[in-house]
This record gives sequence, structure tokens and C-alpha cells, in this order.
Amino acid sequence: MNLSELIHESILSPIELGILLGSLGTISLGNAVHSAFSSGLVFTRISLSYFVSNADFVAAAQLLVYVGAINVLIVSAVMATEKPAQSESNTWRMGHFTTSGVCTALFLALINITYTTNWFDTGFVNQSETFLIDTPKIDVQQLGYTLLSNFLVPFELLSMLLLVALVGAINSARDEDAVTTGEESSSSPSRKNFSSF
Repeated sequence: MNLSELIHESILSPIELGILLGSLGTISLGNAVHSAFSSGLVFTRISLSYFVSNADFVAAAQLLVYVGAINVLIVSAVMATEKPAQSESNTWRMGHFTTSGVCTALFLALINITYTTNWFDTGFVNQSETFLIDTPKIDVQQLGYTLLSNFLVPFELLSMLLLVALVGAINSARDEDAVTTGEESSSSPSRKNFSSF
């Protein structure tokens, strides 16, 4: 292992640890707002890992799309629902144990695949060079031109669909809140009248 690989691993290790801790925080925090901000931390750390791996365009896209759009959308939706932020039940049920078991099995399978794959095989490197020779070179400018010319209408339709889905989700959440607050307000005057006797 040379010095550059050691530096690369020493930078990637805290980033990967942050991804792991942020993911655990996302699923284990009882407060929905804290959980949403924890997922934002995970998205940011994933972007940093792409940046360290010299995939600058993917890192910028990760930051813009996931942190700048998806996570802001999640935080906005959580804050707009006006539901209690704290989880009501802290007991572990059968579903929690099943989900934990499945996640642990998938994690162990990924670890096994990561360690048993020969990532730096010479045949793989030669194959990738052959693919690079046959593949036409596409730069960011061509990609941007294609997105804003050929795929502009599908991109805009997809953004409109996501906007309508978000508005519908917030509207249905507010309707449920109105029903529950209506029930509470209809029962509260009788309580006030009863307490005045």
C-alpha cells in the first residue's frame, strides 16, 4: 500500500463511518424532524465519498438532487403535517425483529461480496480499457445539451408529477389532522361544560 492509498483510505473511513451512523440515526431516532436531518447528513456524506473517489459530476448531482431537493422535500413534508413529532410506541414488535434480521442478512451478504470480489484483477482492467476504446466520449456539455433538448418535456412532466404527489400527500395529511382536531374540539366543549358544574 503506497502513501496515496493510505491517505485515500484515511479520508474515506470517517466518511463511511458518518454514513453508517447517520443511517442508524435515520431509522432509530424517534423525532421525525431529527430523522429527516439525519438522512440529509447521510446524503451529504455519500456525496463526499463520490467526491473523494474523483467522481465530481456524480457528487454534484448527489448534492443537488438528494440534499438540495429530496431531503428538503422530506423535511418540508414532515414539518407541514403538524403531526406529533415523537413516535408514540417504543415497544419492539415482531415486525421490528423481522426487519432487523433481514437488514442484518443483507448487510452480511454485502460484506461477503465486497471481500470475495477480486476488484483489481488485470483481466478486468484490460476489459475496461477495451470498453473505453469502443465507447464514444461524452462530456458534461453534451449531457446538459441532451437533457435540455431531447429530454426536456419528460423531465418537466416528471417534476410536475412529483410536485402533485407532494401536494396530495400534504393535503391528505392535513385532512386527517382536521378530522382528529374536529373530534377533539367537539368533545372539549362538553368537558368544559361538565367542569363548570
